Amino acid sequence: MRITVIGGAGYVGLITAVGFAQLGNDVVAVDINQEAVNLLATGRPIIHEEGLETALNAVISAGTIRFTTDLVDSVRGARVIFVAVGTPPHEDGSPNVTALREVAKNLAATVESGTIVAIKSTVPIGTVSEIEETLAFHGASDIEVIFNPEFLSEGTALKDFFHPNRIILSASSPRAAATMRELYAPFLSGGGHLHPEIDMKRDVLLVETGIENAQIIKYASNAFLATRISFVNEIASICEHLGADVSMVMKGLGMDPRIGSTYLSPGIGFGGPCLEKDLQALTFSAAIHGYKANFLEAALRRNDDQVNHIIDRALSMCGGSLSGKRIAALGLAFKPGTNDVRSSLSVRIIDRLLNLGAQVAMHDPVAIAEATTLLPAAEPAATPYAAASGADLLLVLTDWPEYKNLDWAKIAASLRGTVIFDGWNSLNPVTIEAAGLAYHSVGTGAPIV
Repeated sequence: MRITVIGGAGYVGLITAVGFAQLGNDVVAVDINQEAVNLLATGRPIIHEEGLETALNAVISAGTIRFTTDLVDSVRGARVIFVAVGTPPHEDGSPNVTALREVAKNLAATVESGTIVAIKSTVPIGTVSEIEETLAFHGASDIEVIFNPEFLSEGTALKDFFHPNRIILSASSPRAAATMRELYAPFLSGGGHLHPEIDMKRDVLLVETGIENAQIIKYASNAFLATRISFVNEIASICEHLGADVSMVMKGLGMDPRIGSTYLSPGIGFGGPCLEKDLQALTFSAAIHGYKANFLEAALRRNDDQVNHIIDRALSMCGGSLSGKRIAALGLAFKPGTNDVRSSLSVRIIDRLLNLGAQVAMHDPVAIAEATTLLPAAEPAATPYAAASGADLLLVLTDWPEYKNLDWAKIAASLRGTVIFDGWNSLNPVTIEAAGLAYHSVGTGAPIV
């Protein structure tokens, strides 16, 4: 099938384009970022994602994908056009759909009759209807606009594309539904004979529902994950005050099959381009329709409180003042497996430390360049050991697996201080303490009075 992905150089757009190209579709990825398009056309991905570079080069070699900035050329002959442009939050939390509106206006002058426009961007209720009205107003006829949300996790996005746990689709007509079922056939019941060479999930549940339901499924999924993280961090702080060990508490909690063990790890909070943004957007949408989402707003406030809590812990471990203190910060991406520092709480914490007078040396396996742009006052370090050199305190702010196997005796020899704070409770305290260092983590410690 001939498909076009608008926003094809972005995170969701690129994964969507490469994934469908691997399934043998004729894919055109269009984006306004000329530099990104040029790099992608030569097989160089602009984002760090496991397996992406290999997959990108494979589909380029197979001739099933091409990259362009020409919207008119890209949509010519397409049966399905995916729209995956960004919807960043305004200061009040409302989603900025300016890019989507611009796409709609441009599509109205270029899209061919009978094309299906599938929105991947996470958008508030009413946006899809607005896109339909814009297309109709500018003369585009017989264009069906549907909503088909993505559920990709950065760091495992390509794997998530091929192993979805559900496909959500709001189709406006039987024709649109049939076309999308055809496109997703390799994933659905009866499609297991297609592309047997690809490691992918078969018999995936396809949920066809109304537009409002589909949109809130996407928002509610991210809101639930965000509130779960805030809940765990709330329990972690209670454990710190009462002298309990949150890791044992969460282990016991996760044994309940009604709860499960995923997303039960305490840490510095939720960051990244989705959870906070979507939680803000859902509370804003509720507010403009007359409902105050107190519970969701509390989850957002608790996430902000966790950043403050980490700063307070750093102050305490440095004797009450950060002025003139050197701090090593390991981990800058908002999660392992990606170079994405958008809304990274690591970056937010380091910025606060700098404002409080600390000198910060920072390291990340893949996100140094991106973080340095946001934190020019911090010192980029080529290795974790270089970051630790002369530091009064070492903070682990992203739980990269590389940090678990550091030579802690070497770290101890280079530090000026003796304290390690593990912001994700992912390190082995026995190993660290054997090196003569004091191990601190989230949700553990003697009772705070």
